[in-house]
Amino acid sequence: MQAMIPIRMLHRGCLLNPLGAAVVDGDHSLTYVELVAQVDAFAAYLQERFASPQSRIGICAHNNWQHVVAMLGVFASGHVWVPLNPRIPRDELTSIAAAAELSLVIADADFLPLFSATKRPLVVAAGDAACHETVASICRQYDSRHPHDIDHLIDGIMAIKFTGGTTGSPKGVMQPYRAFASCIASMLTVFGFDQDDRMLAIAPLTHGAGTFLLPVLAAGGCNVLLDGVKAPHISDVMLRMGITASFMPPTLIYSLLDHAAAKGLRYPALRHLIYGAAPMPAARIEQVQKILGPCLAAIYGQTEAPTMITAITARELAGIGDGSSVGRPCPYNEVQIMGPDGRILPVGEVGEVVVRGDLVMRGYLGRPDLTAETIVNGWLHTGDLGSFDQAGYLTLKGRSRDVIISGGFNVYPSDVETALAKHPGVKHVVVVSRSDDYWGERVEAAVVRPEDDLTSSAELIAFAKAEVGPVRAPKAIHFLDQMPTNAVGKVTRRDVLSAVEALERESA
Repeated sequence: MQAMIPIRMLHRGCLLNPLGAAVVDGDHSLTYVELVAQVDAFAAYLQERFASPQSRIGICAHNNWQHVVAMLGVFASGHVWVPLNPRIPRDELTSIAAAAELSLVIADADFLPLFSATKRPLVVAAGDAACHETVASICRQYDSRHPHDIDHLIDGIMAIKFTGGTTGSPKGVMQPYRAFASCIASMLTVFGFDQDDRMLAIAPLTHGAGTFLLPVLAAGGCNVLLDGVKAPHISDVMLRMGITASFMPPTLIYSLLDHAAAKGLRYPALRHLIYGAAPMPAARIEQVQKILGPCLAAIYGQTEAPTMITAITARELAGIGDGSSVGRPCPYNEVQIMGPDGRILPVGEVGEVVVRGDLVMRGYLGRPDLTAETIVNGWLHTGDLGSFDQAGYLTLKGRSRDVIISGGFNVYPSDVETALAKHPGVKHVVVVSRSDDYWGERVEAAVVRPEDDLTSSAELIAFAKAEVGPVRAPKAIHFLDQMPTNAVGKVTRRDVLSAVEALERESA
């Protein structure tokens, strides 16, 4: 596949649907013609202000139309997009800005104080501008201007995304143009977006929702923006706007599902309710399909190979049964299961998921040592464990570092979570490891019960023993009111373990 500059997808959408709505942000909407004009104007400004290509531009903003124009403007200018999450601590933001050597920060007015210590030039995306330039004023000033062609940058970097994963220290992942092109091509092939699609961007544009922006635009569809709202408002917008697709973390899907069930609501236009970033128990998958119909789909990726390592469509997921798979490899990358000795493992055997192709990152910013450890002989080592079945579907067993060795047995947390999630007294479950003098590592579980449910820990432990055996069953159950989530709405074992430890301190 010959890669192309991804911003060309916006121009493709404009040819397909020039007067159709490309972006809707509350009462403000932009047609394709209007969006292209503003993106071109902002890109021309960036090229004039920073003559050297591949300058790094940080963006920290809510899901709003100014954010979209700025992001696409960076893409069209040949500079490098550095998404900045305002939910992470200020010290971490400052260190990311320094590590990225940003030339400019574009931020909503309420986020400007987060960057006071960076000493970087600032442009306001949305909000009270004070003494700063704004995205809107720049677009007016550079109206009818066009950026210089950037096709010669096809081998360059399109984005640097910082991720701490589960290890804490942020790493700058350099994503090339080819990775974005591969991701877009896979999304269009797998999900078949078209002009009638209305994609609800409720997850942050700095993360998952931003990945879907260009694929939907490539098809002439519409991106509907929402920011930080609760399930009732999301539901209202889905019904009023006829939303056909959205990407959400499982925790948000649960909230929407509970609201829909309580109100007796259905979303007849919804075709693709796509989840990722965390697994979803089979019981919840069945609940979504029963209440909302066969619309649930799943994707698997990581920052180092964004979004589309594997995918499973709603039709496939509805036909698989237990819903444990994250799908088949996407069309434009190769995925295998590898043993510790570097051998490709056969169907059914558990090993590390490895991937190669255009989707894979260029490497970690300033960390050639870590890059060499992660990309070996062209294969990106994901750190995830999994296995393929005979039909080519991948099932994940969790992170390699999360495997619990208890009494000499390998315990995959996902197996225990899948078993416990079958119990009606379990709304959400995360398995964690605790050190133990006898077992070496002890399996324990944090559980959120349905409202007013009084299922006991003894009952759940007995249920788990019957499902997975006494060695793999949790030795303790900790009941939480809700699962903690990180800055991008993801539940991590590290945060859950911290919540469990805090609960124990309170009870001591």
